[in-house]
Amino acid sequence: MALHLPKPRSKSVPQKTIGLDGMRVTVAAAAADGIARAQETSRGLAGLTARVSVRQLRSEIGNDGLRQAAIDAGRTPPSDRTLRRWAQQGRIPHPEVVELAQRRAAIARLGGVNAVAQQIGRSPSSVRKYMAGKTNELRNDAKSKLKAAKADDIMRKAGVLEPDGTPKVATIRVTGRVHVRNGDEIGYDYRTRTLDFGNSDVPFSAEESRELAAALANDDQARVVAILERHATLDYPENKGFDVYGDQFGFHFDAIDKLDVTWR
Repeated sequence: MALHLPKPRSKSVPQKTIGLDGMRVTVAAAAADGIARAQETSRGLAGLTARVSVRQLRSEIGNDGLRQAAIDAGRTPPSDRTLRRWAQQGRIPHPEVVELAQRRAAIARLGGVNAVAQQIGRSPSSVRKYMAGKTNELRNDAKSKLKAAKADDIMRKAGVLEPDGTPKVATIRVTGRVHVRNGDEIGYDYRTRTLDFGNSDVPFSAEESRELAAALANDDQARVVAILERHATLDYPENKGFDVYGDQFGFHFDAIDKLDVTWR
């Protein structure tokens, strides 16, 4: 008779993130990768990403905007033929051009340079330098404000915010390989398990839902994993016995195979 043993844990490099309580935690890279795949396939996550397709970039900032992103990245301005090929293939072969094109498009979606400067409390010149890649990062407060503004814009367009800005509540069902930690002791392993948070006694709160949506909108898949792990540890009825979530305690995903989310 064959033995049904758990699959070995992922050997991929773990990722550090900030959990819902402000605690720095480490999550499995394979679990974060599973969230990224879910964003591409799950209807409930459609639109919840800061990274948009080349076709959308082209429609938002035009050929001139894509050319300027290439120039800012120190590359030869692409011809119309090259831009058509990028759109047809769905990829820009130069990561630095992708980054600057995404910045340019995000600022355009938020109303342009002057509007963004007002939102984050910086001069238009500072925003232009960031857009052109002359400044890789804004100062901490401006960086946080821009990140929040981008996330709110994405969340609103994805339909996960009410007209007054309050978040819809997420109903979540997640499938993945998991294990439990209790100090240095690994409690038990599962090959695969499905957690139906929507039908539990303690569903996701409005605060958790907003933080989950914002993490998805910021393409912070590791933070999404941490939010799911925290809820499974502290609020999921089947996982009694923990009053704290962290690297050494609680419910942890080795991989995530499927994530279904609806917003109510």
